[in-house]
Amino acid sequence: MKTDKLKYAFAFIFLLCAFLCGVNFKQWYATNRSLERHISLIYSFGPGDKGYGSFEQLLQQEFRKQGIEPVFDKFYLDCNNLSTKEEVESIKVYLEILKNKQPDLILSVGDQSTFALLSTRHQLLSSVPVVACNVHFPDEQLIGEYEHSNVYVLRDTPDFKRNMDFIAALQPNVKMEVIYNVDFTTLGHKSFDLLTGIVDRKNVQVLAYESAFSVQNEYKKLQEMIEYYNLMPAMARHRFKQDKLTVSLCPFRYIKGTSLLVMMERSRTDQGKQVFLLDKFDLMALPIVKAMNIPSFSCIREGFGEGVKVVGGYMATDEISARSAAEFSVRLMNKEDVGTSRIRDLEKEYVLDWTYFSAYDSYHVKNVPKGVHIINYPLYDHYREELYLLFGLFILTFVVVLISLLRMRKRSRAERENMEMLEEAHKRLTLSTDGGRISLWNIQGDYIEFDENYTRMVGLEQRKFVRTDFLKYTHPDDVPLLDALYETLHLSSDMYVQRVRFCLDEKEEDYRWYELRCRSLKDAKGKFMLAGVMQDIQEQVDRENQLILAKQIAEKAELKQSFLNNMSHEIRTPLNAIVGFTNLLLGEGADEIEPEEKEAMLEIINRNNELLLKLIDDVVEISRLDSGHMDFDVRVWDMTKIVKDIYTAYQSLVHPSLQFRLELDETVSLLVSTDRLRFIQVISNFLSNASKFTRSGWVTLGGEMDRVKNEACVYVEDTGKGMDGKELMMIFDRFYKTDEFEQGSGLGLSICKVIIERLHGRIEVKSEAGKGSRFAVVFPLVEAV
Repeated sequence: MKTDKLKYAFAFIFLLCAFLCGVNFKQWYATNRSLERHISLIYSFGPGDKGYGSFEQLLQQEFRKQGIEPVFDKFYLDCNNLSTKEEVESIKVYLEILKNKQPDLILSVGDQSTFALLSTRHQLLSSVPVVACNVHFPDEQLIGEYEHSNVYVLRDTPDFKRNMDFIAALQPNVKMEVIYNVDFTTLGHKSFDLLTGIVDRKNVQVLAYESAFSVQNEYKKLQEMIEYYNLMPAMARHRFKQDKLTVSLCPFRYIKGTSLLVMMERSRTDQGKQVFLLDKFDLMALPIVKAMNIPSFSCIREGFGEGVKVVGGYMATDEISARSAAEFSVRLMNKEDVGTSRIRDLEKEYVLDWTYFSAYDSYHVKNVPKGVHIINYPLYDHYREELYLLFGLFILTFVVVLISLLRMRKRSRAERENMEMLEEAHKRLTLSTDGGRISLWNIQGDYIEFDENYTRMVGLEQRKFVRTDFLKYTHPDDVPLLDALYETLHLSSDMYVQRVRFCLDEKEEDYRWYELRCRSLKDAKGKFMLAGVMQDIQEQVDRENQLILAKQIAEKAELKQSFLNNMSHEIRTPLNAIVGFTNLLLGEGADEIEPEEKEAMLEIINRNNELLLKLIDDVVEISRLDSGHMDFDVRVWDMTKIVKDIYTAYQSLVHPSLQFRLELDETVSLLVSTDRLRFIQVISNFLSNASKFTRSGWVTLGGEMDRVKNEACVYVEDTGKGMDGKELMMIFDRFYKTDEFEQGSGLGLSICKVIIERLHGRIEVKSEAGKGSRFAVVFPLVEAV
């Protein structure tokens, strides 16, 4: 026994040594097989400044993973102490020295180094690949000058929206105040422009006032920025009460020291409600932020994890930046195809530094959203709750196992009982359907299966099909019905009835009607099963079709009789007036009639003649519409122009006592496909009715666009007598008139409705008795060609 233990011990030691040797050999092999590449690193800041973190070390590791042994030639621009012109001249001198070293790649880090490097327009940039990493606001115009060079930018634009949401999520029940450092530099303006695009301008305030500034001109610059971005409420001298997340603007580098001390003292009273949001690496603002002793968040990687008390944020970390820069640089040096896009966005992630996060009592790890990468997270803090739960889970294990066994026993008994019930139900159903032409079917998974009666009913021996294959026997028009029925049955256990046409004889294409009665249920295993009956109802459908045909014939006969009765009535009314007054003018005693009376009679005869002609024209037109012989000239028209033309033409026809108004945005084009003349005919009819039934008030012609439904609407609205609900249901019926004593045939609105429906539009009517009516024509919008 002791010998066996020694064998196992030696075997374990041997395997451990072999593993360690393998790891070391892999590292040695990778190091000695790597290709050496000379890479120029150009940094924006000085060599002693913060902001570099572990970027260079991570970059070296990533290059080695790609099989590259990097030899770095580093240059520090020290942009905090140089002007823009001095930065460009400094890099020019460096490039002159660098071209003799023949680098394989130039890698710049940050906005200042990238801008100064590209501004040199040095010939070396045309022959050596250039990758700019962590550039927050790349100068696209300047980058465009290197269209034919291998110059690429990995952009890291600050994401204020995600960072503010992250800040709010960490303290969900606190109305936070985000302090933002206003900077009058070029990068500061660009960053401030981003900020104003995502914040509610009513919740922006300025912490500093004019007397706090060291130079009055700088306060003027701040005022100009506030006015330019329409943030005038932010200039209020007194801070407003918080009811939601607010943004406080504070130009740290431009404020007097005494004013800063006052602000720092005030911030100590609001530590639980204030955070500082860093959008650029400002070496002058960092000491102030640290002294204010409030949580600091950052949109950028610079400073995170470097002892400047940055709690976290949403950013492209050193790991992401180094990995992206190394992978992209290796592809360039290997002359791979990287595409034509010169500017690529870096990935970002949510990060927290536990060292500073845990230092504030107002933060709790339970509020940290999922997927946040936490650094410097101690094992005990990380798994504290898990360790507490481990013992409890261990105690509950026995109980859970026992309950599971009991449930399995109960489930087994239920399955056995369900199987017996299903067998009994199957026997009864077989007895019930054996004597009729009814087939039982069920669907389980992707298969549909019929019973024995199916073969006798349709003549097919095959009784089991793949569900989708069975669709080939279905009439093409009924396939969507079957699919919809299949989906509905999965959502509800109600009984559903559906009529479908099948052709189950492959030799003849003779579709027959079948009725499917079905519902969903669970089988013994708890799975959904769709089951039902299928019955041949062709004879029943034939009888129904005969009844429908007979009904249609009867309705047509009744419609013709009704039409003749209405025509007789409508024609007789003007004819009676014409014949009556004509007899008076031509009969005995005509000479005794006064000239004024004769003129009035002739006017009545003429008016009834016009009414009779209008009636005949309406009847002819509606007959042409019913027969389909009316031609339409359908084109794409701008409703805005047509409505304007109608308004101009109809101004003189509206009664002088009424206001005729136009509601139309003439700058918006309402493009629809319609017949211009027929559309004008319909709107003219609406205007005529509005003028006829409106005694006072106004008549409005208007047009509008529904962007949600993508529709154009042209409407006529009046303040006339209006209609009640019963009248609205009948106004489009032929020969219907709201007032039998009003002149007209009662066919106008019926003709309008048919015309608009033929043009694939619709008419909408809103009316209220005593208040007025609104008739609208709605068409779908079309895109401009």
